[in-house]
Amino acid sequence: MPAMTKEDRALKAESRRLFAEAIESLHRAGTGDVVFGGMVEEGAVSVEAVAGGNDGRLGQLIVGTGKGLGGRAMTEGTPQLTRDYGVDPYITHHYDEEILGEGIEVLIAVPTLYGGEVTGMVYCGHRMGFDVAAPHTGDLVRRVRQLSEDLGRLGRPVATAPPARAADLHAGLDTSSREALRHTYAELRAIRSGVIDDQTRDRLAAVESRLADILAAQAAGPEPATAPSVRLSPREVDILSHVALGWPNGRIAEALGLRESTVKSYLNTAMVKLSAGTRHEAVSRARAVGVLP
Repeated sequence: MPAMTKEDRALKAESRRLFAEAIESLHRAGTGDVVFGGMVEEGAVSVEAVAGGNDGRLGQLIVGTGKGLGGRAMTEGTPQLTRDYGVDPYITHHYDEEILGEGIEVLIAVPTLYGGEVTGMVYCGHRMGFDVAAPHTGDLVRRVRQLSEDLGRLGRPVATAPPARAADLHAGLDTSSREALRHTYAELRAIRSGVIDDQTRDRLAAVESRLADILAAQAAGPEPATAPSVRLSPREVDILSHVALGWPNGRIAEALGLRESTVKSYLNTAMVKLSAGTRHEAVSRARAVGVLP
């Protein structure tokens, strides 16, 4: 491994400082009982900053790709949430001793991103139930997005090209980038469903709309999009956006705070509206008619 230059070391130190400041700020703002995180190095997150922890165990964590909730967030490049960490069947539980030792019940992992790559991870843990945690999720995602921008500015020249319009992106998104955006779209819908504050919900909805526009432009090219020919309810779109990720009904129900039978009901209704025989055909038809990105 080549030796780090003086500039590289200074950049790394400044990135860590920004990360530590963000962790403290998030904790002071009340976004979580325990807030912690760190930068990605050699494919793993080394937790370097902890606010609100009872002991030093969280500060010693090194989270590998695909392990635990943060590992899943690293793999997918999208925020991840578990409503009951101790019994969640969709995470690997490599770090139960540290997380459960803090009394954390609800855990949210939000990655910082630069150029489509995960550069770090912010964890927000709540010792109370999801009803207490839900109102803070929108603010958490917004603040971590700002942290991503701050970190990104450290690593790029001051003079940058003007932002690309959504319609200009259709030629530049490869398959993996498109799927990452679809994951982000579905996660935002899941987070928004648990947010009580109307202003925060509206802001999340605006972000979803921008992502949908980018994906629509990528799929359709420069031609203007036509109005959807099928009308789905917001909850039906919620369900289908998660079906598109390959999620089973049980996991969708958990993410959206619904009963599994309710998820099945919404899905069946959407399939009828779309004249689809299977859940996967429903996703394909929903994309074809423009109600799903």
